Order: sequence, then C-alpha cells, then structure tokens
Amino acid sequence: MDSITGAVGSQILSAMVAAVLTGIGGLVRWFVVRRLPARRTWRFSDVRQLSIALDTGYVDTGRYQRPVAGLGQVRALSLLIPSLTHAYRDLDLEKVRLSAHMPGHEMEHDLLVLGGPKNNEVARRLLTAMGESLPFRLGGGEITWEGTAYQGEVADGVVTRDCGYVVRAPHPLNPSRRVVLLGGWSTYGTVAAARWLTDKGADRSLSADVAVLVEASVLRDGHVSAPHVLRQASLSM
Repeated sequence: MDSITGAVGSQILSAMVAAVLTGIGGLVRWFVVRRLPARRTWRFSDVRQLSIALDTGYVDTGRYQRPVAGLGQVRALSLLIPSLTHAYRDLDLEKVRLSAHMPGHEMEHDLLVLGGPKNNEVARRLLTAMGESLPFRLGGGEITWEGTAYQGEVADGVVTRDCGYVVRAPHPLNPSRRVVLLGGWSTYGTVAAARWLTDKGADRSLSADVAVLVEASVLRDGHVSAPHVLRQASLSM
C-alpha cells in the first residue's frame, strides 16, 4: 500500500512540475514573441507618463463649434493600441487627448502624436522644435524629403494613394522622454504610417531614433493597403 501511495504521489508531483514548467515556458514565449518586440517598437521609458494627442477639427452644430478628432487618426490609433497594450500593462487610455486640449504639463510626457501640424498643435510644436534634425519638411501640400517633394494622388475627388511619415526620437522639449509622431499628406497617410510602425517598428536593424516616409494605396472604401518605404534616415538629436 505504501508503495502504491508513493507512486501516486510521485505522479502527482511530476504532473504539477510539468504544469508549472509549461506555464513558465508559455510566459517566456509570450515575453519574447510579444512584449520585447512591442517595446522595441515604442521605446517609451514610463508608459504611466504617456499622453496621446490626436489632431483637432471642429464641427459647426449651429450653436457652437464641437471639437472632433480626424477619422484617420482614430483608425490609426485602433491599429496601434494592440501593440501598445502588448508592450505596457499600465497603459492609461484616459490620456488620449485632442491636441487643442492637451494640458500644458503633459507636453513634457512621453508622447504619441497622430496627425500633422495643420490641425495638431502638439505636432506643430514638436516638429518645429526638431527643426533641422529632421530630413523632411511639411508645407505647400507636400512632404519634402531632402529636396524631393512627395504627395498623394487623387482621382475623381477620392484619394487613391497617400504618403505618411513616422518619427521616433527623444522628446525635443524634455530629453528624458521620447516621442513618436505619425502623420501624412492626407488623413490616410497617418493610417499608412501606423500600419508600417506596427508591422516593422520592432525590426532590430531599425535605428532607435528614426524618420521614415511610407506610401500606400487607398481603396475606394478608405482601406489603406500595406505600405512600403520611400525614404528612411537615422536621426541624431
């Protein structure tokens, strides 16, 4: 009887050890496959100090101007959230702001900024502060990268191809923090930039501080296809 009891106990112990090892193995695989690549994509120091700024448009209700975020920025954010949540358990989505209503002290946080300087005051301030350290300029309806102008394509009043940019760099107003800026020639370019960042941002060959210009086709229903890189440069901030 004692031998039977000992054998059963040994089997139970072996099963428990196997279960624990399986659980640890699963956790390690999740950490290596999901969390580490996601953190390489973002490289934020403390997600508790992360603020997300969307561009700000206005809708006239007839009685007042109602602030709204652009559709491209909302779509881009929906693509980015899974990667952010894989990287950081403490992500606080309460800190998604319209740029016109960003509290002043949050300008010095780690920042994810969606949309260009035309409608996003946060993007305008950061891009201006980065100045000559960036290889591209925005203006005149074009994205000009080292003298070459890029813009989207329109057919019958519909955008059919768009360009977007990604900037991942130290915060120009607070060097202890970091910023990620995504924008485009039109709103679809921001979505293209988000698609590229989630797909390629964790690549080990990619510099931590980088600027990338991408291009993507836009279908009639507004779907943005997989983007490809037009230009890329490491940044020295």
